[in-house]
Amino acid sequence: MPGSILQLDKDLNNNDLFIMWQNELSLRTSARAGTHDANTISIPGTPELEFWYRCWYFSDRKLDFFILLLDNLQNIQVLKWLGDGPVFLLQDFWSFLPWHIAFQQPNPEKLQFIVNLYNPEYHTAMLQVVNALNLGSCQYLLSRTANQELRKLFKDRESELLKNRKQSLYGFIKSQKGDSPGLYGDKIDNILGTLGLLEASSIHNYHDPYCAERFTRLLDAVEGVFRSGMVEDCLGMLIDLYEEYRRKNRLVSLLEDEKIHRTFYRLLRQVIPIYALSNQPLTPYELADRIYNEYFPLINRDPASLQYLVVYESIVSALNRQNPRIMYEIYMKSIILQKYRPFDNHLIESDELDKGIVPWRLEQFVDIIDQRISALPHESFILMEYLRMMSVMKLISLNDQIIGQLLDHYITLWQWLPCSLFMNETIYSQLAPLAGEEYRFRARAICDVVLGNNRNRLADDISSRPDLFRMKDAWLKRQVFAAHFLGGLK
Repeated sequence: MPGSILQLDKDLNNNDLFIMWQNELSLRTSARAGTHDANTISIPGTPELEFWYRCWYFSDRKLDFFILLLDNLQNIQVLKWLGDGPVFLLQDFWSFLPWHIAFQQPNPEKLQFIVNLYNPEYHTAMLQVVNALNLGSCQYLLSRTANQELRKLFKDRESELLKNRKQSLYGFIKSQKGDSPGLYGDKIDNILGTLGLLEASSIHNYHDPYCAERFTRLLDAVEGVFRSGMVEDCLGMLIDLYEEYRRKNRLVSLLEDEKIHRTFYRLLRQVIPIYALSNQPLTPYELADRIYNEYFPLINRDPASLQYLVVYESIVSALNRQNPRIMYEIYMKSIILQKYRPFDNHLIESDELDKGIVPWRLEQFVDIIDQRISALPHESFILMEYLRMMSVMKLISLNDQIIGQLLDHYITLWQWLPCSLFMNETIYSQLAPLAGEEYRFRARAICDVVLGNNRNRLADDISSRPDLFRMKDAWLKRQVFAAHFLGGLK
């Protein structure tokens, strides 16, 4: 076909108009009826462009002609041809462009022609085009023009998109100073980072929306949700993402598939136990096992990490009612734990069942709690509860330094995921009296704010006296409100 078009141009230069018209008629008929894909046609110069213009623009393939134009507007000859074209052609093109931008989301670099072709005569049509741009394209084109009228259009669109983004981020602002400490740093910073990952992993940003890169980025976003303290949301996202991955990962290589499954394994190892503890604290293993079986049957489990949930059931039983035989029950469960992790510190040795563990072993447990608090927070928490249980049973003696470390970890966990599991009156009454003033004050403040602010009162305050939540010393009140809003406090 291109060779035939060049021949038409040669015929025209030779003034053989009859032959040229005859040949073009044949070519136009063939092209209109054929299956030529506009995305695969190259336009080296004006003769070819004018042929497709006559062939497609005045037929039912006008959209194909505009797509052909868009794919070749980096060619200066094509750009000049369009700029010098008739008014009706440009009006049609500007009317087509918003639809194309909205559905195809082209890279900003491919929209440079908007700046080059801008003419105040088409201001109304251009306004519709600019209103179809996303933030990235708008900011890119704004930096590429000095025309004040066009810059105003881009700036107005940018302001609108930033306002919408702020609303979609629930009012978070990137420059806002964080005051929401948690286990993984400031939670507002984590939320903003996660929202950025979710935007970057939009299906419109990928030629293949089910490639390994997008799934990996989505898993990074899921981890950000977990770090922000939204455990239930995180689990829901993992369930949806895993189901989508199982159905649509046909183009993922074996190596990439293995890497993605390892990430699922690591995240589920963190998320499921914490979710089970906070939602079914008396029998967390049963809930965790059900979630794995129902939603993640092909993902490997960490049996040792789940065995901690089994041990926790005995710890809860001992904390709720005195049972002198509970240590033997824990001992039997710890034997299973040792099989899974033979190099881990044993929870209890046979000769410690009646007399308790010695001080150097106690210090080992405190070190393990410090080491795992971020990687496996449920294991650290269960070990903390284990030490609290043995203290209540008089099997160990906790000094003020260790109690301070434990309270600090309880408070950190509560700040990350504000639920009664991590701080309550019982924990306070058993540990705080022996702790230093700083830890005692912080723990008491949490208990008081939780007790004095139920869901209904917080809802009334936020609607009638929102300034209470903006005060510098109201960060705990904000934490409790967020906990009710996110479902951490029932």
